[in-house]
Amino acid sequence: MSRPRLSLSRPRRSRLLIGLGAVAVALVLGAAAALKAGLVPVSARPPHAAATAAVLHETFRASVERSARQLTEAGLEVPDLDDPGLIALGAQHYDQVCSSCHGGPGLGQSPVALSMRPRPQSLPAVVGEFSETELYVILRDGVRFTAMPSWPADGNFGEIWAVVAFLRQLPDMTPDAYRDATEASRGAAEAALPAMAWDRRGAAMELKLHARADPLEDYLYSAPSTGWRPIGLGDTPLRYCVACHGTDGTGAPTGGQAPNLAILDADTIAARLRDYASGARQSGIMATVATSLSGPQIDALAEHFAGLPDRTLRVPPSADTEADTERGAALVRHGDFAQALPACGLCHGTGAEKAGLGVPPLAGQGAAFLKRRLDGFASGQGPDRDGWNPMPAIARALSPGDRSAVAAYLAALPAGDPLSPDAAAAPGLEQATEKAIALAQSCTACHDPGPALGADRDLSPNLTLQSPAYIAHQMALFDSGRRPVTTMQQAAHELTETEIGALAAVFGTAHASLSGPDAERRPAPGFQLDEAGALARDGDPGRGVPACLSCHGAAPTGAIGLIPRLDGQRAGYLQDRLDYFAEEKAPEVLAPMTAIAARLTDSERAALADWFAARPPLEK
Repeated sequence: MSRPRLSLSRPRRSRLLIGLGAVAVALVLGAAAALKAGLVPVSARPPHAAATAAVLHETFRASVERSARQLTEAGLEVPDLDDPGLIALGAQHYDQVCSSCHGGPGLGQSPVALSMRPRPQSLPAVVGEFSETELYVILRDGVRFTAMPSWPADGNFGEIWAVVAFLRQLPDMTPDAYRDATEASRGAAEAALPAMAWDRRGAAMELKLHARADPLEDYLYSAPSTGWRPIGLGDTPLRYCVACHGTDGTGAPTGGQAPNLAILDADTIAARLRDYASGARQSGIMATVATSLSGPQIDALAEHFAGLPDRTLRVPPSADTEADTERGAALVRHGDFAQALPACGLCHGTGAEKAGLGVPPLAGQGAAFLKRRLDGFASGQGPDRDGWNPMPAIARALSPGDRSAVAAYLAALPAGDPLSPDAAAAPGLEQATEKAIALAQSCTACHDPGPALGADRDLSPNLTLQSPAYIAHQMALFDSGRRPVTTMQQAAHELTETEIGALAAVFGTAHASLSGPDAERRPAPGFQLDEAGALARDGDPGRGVPACLSCHGAAPTGAIGLIPRLDGQRAGYLQDRLDYFAEEKAPEVLAPMTAIAARLTDSERAALADWFAARPPLEK
């Protein structure tokens, strides 16, 4: 015999739902009243209840394990964590930041840390419970509702591995070994280091860090700051710098993981420090140092390291890079035509720092530092500054072996090596052959620089305005298919690399000729030439549009040989290129213009083209 089913009539069901809703509303209102009345305890003095601690800990572990697993499945590469230089670099950051809460081996934790809720753990005791990738996740992302911060940068996460490498040493480290790794080297050199007084704060800089949330008035994103430790306020910031960079500036204490500052000039070092302090250049390690320095201290540190004798860090090369020296030399001095990769020396050779684009010299720089930078760029986690940077695209086009070869070759060079190409190895880039001259004559069918060219041809550029390096690189882009112009791709395919180099030399060394007038053209209504000039000189920071002349306003030499000159170029060609970039479909490796041109209006692009076309070309 079946049991009768219990059912509620519709009116009774409605009354039950209404009753449950009323209870829920009452609970919410009661909770809100308790919060408003201050009845919920927020004191950090009593420890968490066992149930609260268990929930927080299990939630933390499960979240970290899941994130680490996702990174592993996505192919996150773990570097060699036994590298002594990497360990040494991580030791300095741990001592500067982490030890304040997490203590050291055989050393107690700060009373301030033990008064937090939840308490930060003693890492020497628990670090073995986490995998390398889990430690990376914790350092990168932090832990919400605790005092564990996320990494104080929004990129360049590869440097986190230095701290992970040091954390792995903690369980077996003695207190004396910990002191030797973090304090002894600084203390030994401190007596001979000059003091650099705080003096005056200098101009305050806005700190660009993480997504901000209201109430903004409760926080001050600004540098100089007090720092995690008062490095700047203590008037001896140099003692912290030499712990990683050494008293000779070469990066010796970290085996070249910290950059060689002795090969840089004062302006470059000061600009780097200010970029780190403002967050324009991303580094969690350098942010904690640079943000604590006053303006005069930044200038004093820059002058100090720039004034040291140029020295190259010498470390024994690893076996896997010794065989790649020839490949590294080829990439540095000649590039790779098949991949449309320009030679490193075109930008990073003699006069790199003076070019005004923040390009550093690389000869004599530490191999470990260079390799880590290139790997970071390739993974999209490099120390990008505000603005355009071609290095991510270049580094991605290099294999891991190529990146190692380039780093090892540059590190073995004496500081100040101009990185100029070997003329015997690339004769086409040094001399114009009879065949190249004949080829140039056929090119003038479209690229004739004279005023006789009609409006139907004004979309062809004047090549006599450009440098040999720029022309050769564009031909390599055509040959590789990265610039989809059918006629130029066909022309590039028919020439050898040597012939292209010779052809580029013919046009690139020719006297810069005026293009002559275009067909009747005027800027679109609403935007005039004087406004275009202001945009070219000053840009529009509100829209993220840099000044055109910040890149295109100098002679095409040294570090800017790969950037086209626009003065005197045909207006029709310039507007056509700007319109093409604005469609955000340009595949060129070194083209930053897609993001810039898309922010300009049609009339602005037309007026800028006319403004540059009317300017006389600079002498080469």
